[in-house]
Order: sequence, then C-alpha cells, then structure tokens
Amino acid sequence: MKHSYSFPILLTSLLFVTISLSALNTQVPLWLVRNEFSLGQIGLVGSSYFTGNLIGTVFANWFISKFNARHTYTYSCIIFAIATIGLSFSMNFYSWVMWRFFIGIACAVTWVVIESCILLTGPVHTRGKMLAVYLTTYYLGTVLGQALLQYFPQDVLYFGLVIMLLMGLAILFILRTHYKLPKRKKSSFDIMPMILNKPSRLGLTGCVIAGMLIGSLYSLLPVYYSNLGYSDIQVANWMILLILSGVAAQMPANWCADKFGRQVVLLIESLLMLAACIMLIFNWLDALAIILLGATIYTIYPISMAWACSCVKKQNIVAMNQAMLLTNTLGSLVAPAVIAFIMDKTSNTYLFVSFTIISLYFVILLAKKRGTNAQLQKST
Repeated sequence: MKHSYSFPILLTSLLFVTISLSALNTQVPLWLVRNEFSLGQIGLVGSSYFTGNLIGTVFANWFISKFNARHTYTYSCIIFAIATIGLSFSMNFYSWVMWRFFIGIACAVTWVVIESCILLTGPVHTRGKMLAVYLTTYYLGTVLGQALLQYFPQDVLYFGLVIMLLMGLAILFILRTHYKLPKRKKSSFDIMPMILNKPSRLGLTGCVIAGMLIGSLYSLLPVYYSNLGYSDIQVANWMILLILSGVAAQMPANWCADKFGRQVVLLIESLLMLAACIMLIFNWLDALAIILLGATIYTIYPISMAWACSCVKKQNIVAMNQAMLLTNTLGSLVAPAVIAFIMDKTSNTYLFVSFTIISLYFVILLAKKRGTNAQLQKST
C-alpha cells in the first residue's frame, strides 16, 4: 500500500525534474549560439552532459547503497540546481563543459533511482503498465518544459534560480515516498554478460541508436532552427511538436509491438524515420516530417528495452536495464559531438543526413535479422 501511494508522488517529483531538464536542454544551445560558440563547441558541451549520464549510470547503485534511494535522489537534485546556477559564473567553454557534466550525472542517478523503484517494488503483473506511465510522465514533463520555456527568465542566473525552485519541489515530493531499495551484493552488478548476450543484441543496438538520435536532437535541433532565423519561442514550438508526437505514439507503438512483434514494428519505424529525414533534407512538409520523426525516434528506446529484457531471466532484468542505460548514454555521448563537428564543416542539413545514415543502418540490421529468422523457420 505504501508503494502504491508512493508511485504518483514519485512521478510528480519526476515531473519537476523533467520540466527543468527539458527547458535547460533547449536553452543551453541557444545561449551558446548567442555567445558565438562554434557548432563543434556546442556539440562538445552537449556530449559532456551525456558523459555525465554515463558516469552517473555506472555509480548510481553505489550511491543508492550508501545513502538509500530517497537521499540519493535528493542529493542529485541539489547537484542539478547548483550546477545550473554555476553556468552563470562564466560564459567560458570549459566551465560550461564541467557544469553540464555534473548535470548529466545528477539526471542519470535520478533515472536509475526511479526505474529501480518501479522494477524492484512494483508487482510483476503491473510493472509494464507502471513503466509506460513513467515514460509518458517523462515525455509530458519534457513537453511542459518546452511550453513553459517562454515564461522562464532569459538571464542565466535567474533561469538557474527558477531551476532551484523546481528542484526544491522535486525534493519535497521524493521525501514523501516510502521506497527502500535493497543493498546490492558486490557480485550482483555485472552488466558485461548482458551486453554480450546474443539474443538481446539487436535490442541493445536499438538503445544505442535511440541515444544517438535523441541526444543529437536535444543538442543540435535548437541550433538548426536558430540558424534558420527562428525565434526562441518558435524553436520551443518545434521541439514541443517533436516531443508531443513521441508521447502520442507511445501507447499505439507498444501495443503494435506486443501484437505484431517488436522486430517488425522497429523495422517499420526505421523506414518511416528514413522517410522523415529525407523530407527534412529537401524541406518537404516540414511539420509532417517532424511529427513522423518524433513518433518514431521516441518509441525506439522503449520497444528496444522490452526486446532486450525479454531475452534474459527475471533476476537479470535490473542488470539489463543498466546495460541499456549505458549503451543508450554512449550513443548520446558520441553522436552530438561528431555530428556537430561535421555540421560545422558542411551545413546544418547534415543533421538529417546523419539521421538518414543511422536509420538506414538499423533498417539493414533488422531486415537481415528477419531474413535469418525466416530461413531458420524454413529449415525447421
């Protein structure tokens, strides 16, 4: 009963964190553009955030074991707030890399806390629904962050003070929950067997690709539209359209994946994403293309996550969850820096050219896997 009562409170706390993160992820590239940072530097600042995600994911369990779930989450929120205010200290490339790195650590730890609470305390028969509600809350918070961005102060310091207020509300709610996660044994955190598990390989590949795409969108899409001459509010509106498309597609896409198979749905999604990227490259029906892009990119990760988890035993689900977070973060870490560097040398359009290459690669992998399965069925 305590966990049932705690779940909506946990999601409310997550909502405040996600609103803060969403607004900050869009505003940081815009601040950097105004201060004449190069695209390569903007990409590296974005990658530093995802480097923090990687470190936070690796050490989250250690923090949880040492400080317990609620206190770990609280300390992460405090670090998030301090690092955001730290951005106002100096408009210096290296200091912004450092502060974004700490924000990345804080965010990753909060995600591990929330997902672990759901996986370890939720009943088996409702776990899937709870994860779906969690993801929907996360994406709705992202949309709210974009929608509220126009009401946030543009000054970096005052923006940070608003973030501090939201983090205070997040802490207030998390301390009202009753989650207690068991301390792990030293041998219980071994994700390499999960990464090397052959049946779940394509699921993990999907997590990497989702990280590459979403990380690049958050870091570089605001820059893309800003360079086209759009105002901050217009940039936020494009981001809202993108993310809302992902929210709307969550339930239908996961329902189709359960009914028709995850591999088939991922293949169709990759083809639609490929079509959306080509439309954006040639400026055909941009609004429709963004809707298709959001609906496909934001559903690749949960479907890939379900695929990978279905390939391991129940006692390995948490280890697989952390393996997926690590691979997803690696994709988010590498892609923005590489794509931004090439965009800087070529043109803004390369953002969608790179997405075309990534989606085409995933289409080939999925089609090849489907062909292998068909041959095995014929031979048997």
